[in-house]
Amino acid sequence: MVARLSTKVLNICIASMCKAKQVVKAEAVVIDGVRLGVLPDVVTYNTLIDAGLDLFDEMLRAGIHPDAWSYNILINCLFKLGKPDEANRIFMEMVLSELHPCSATYNIMINGLCKNGYVNNAIMLFRNLQRHRFIPEVLTYNTLINGLSKARRTGTARRILREFKEAGYEPNCITYTTVMKCCFQSRQFDEALEILHEMRSKGYTFDGYAYCTVIAALIKIGRIEEADEIVRLMQHSGIQLDLVSYNTLINLYCRQGRLDDAMKLLGEIEKEGLECDQYTHTIIINRLCKAGNFLGAK
Repeated sequence: MVARLSTKVLNICIASMCKAKQVVKAEAVVIDGVRLGVLPDVVTYNTLIDAGLDLFDEMLRAGIHPDAWSYNILINCLFKLGKPDEANRIFMEMVLSELHPCSATYNIMINGLCKNGYVNNAIMLFRNLQRHRFIPEVLTYNTLINGLSKARRTGTARRILREFKEAGYEPNCITYTTVMKCCFQSRQFDEALEILHEMRSKGYTFDGYAYCTVIAALIKIGRIEEADEIVRLMQHSGIQLDLVSYNTLINLYCRQGRLDDAMKLLGEIEKEGLECDQYTHTIIINRLCKAGNFLGAK
């Protein structure tokens, strides 16, 4: 209750300062509030962005011309606040002004549109840029592929990946991993494994999360031997295991009937200073029940 009231007071102070055109001081109050443990909420940020828009309009009326990064920062903030229409309006103002959007602007727009659920608009913008002879960079491709993957648009993501290669670029680990995860999530397992093999042939290494994504997916479709092979690759890579990694290994060992090995991992989890979560216990309990060891499960 105290924190809620404190945030309310914070918002009142910020609103008063913004009305008085003291945006810099309002931002300082937010920073001081965070230091004191009073966290801003959506009202806080909406108040600040509204004041920022007013200040932006005032700059234009006064003949002070914002540069490209002024527009970029404002567009990015609007997308983060879930205001894609406002962000698009500012982008159009930028296009119609004497300023020319840069690669960073297009990346911000594509990323913001995807994250706000406007994936088709992001693709349209991307195609429009290509028609105007804009050459997308690696970050642009990665941004679009990431947005498509999160929207489960696997086919389109793979098509953009092919275009990426045809444009003469070399996809990096992030590009491959993003599309691979998308394929697994869409249950296109063979396609995902093709990407995995291509990554390995190019000498790319994964992070722990990527390894676990592959292992978990292979376990789910019953390809235990392949999952075991990926586990060996992960162990030889020297990656520091986190709780998700341990849970994935415990699940694999339990599926293989290697309950003793799974129990040993519980000891390793404790040695690493980690704490088992509900998922860890559920895996073990489930396997003990299936083995008929109800006392152990209890």
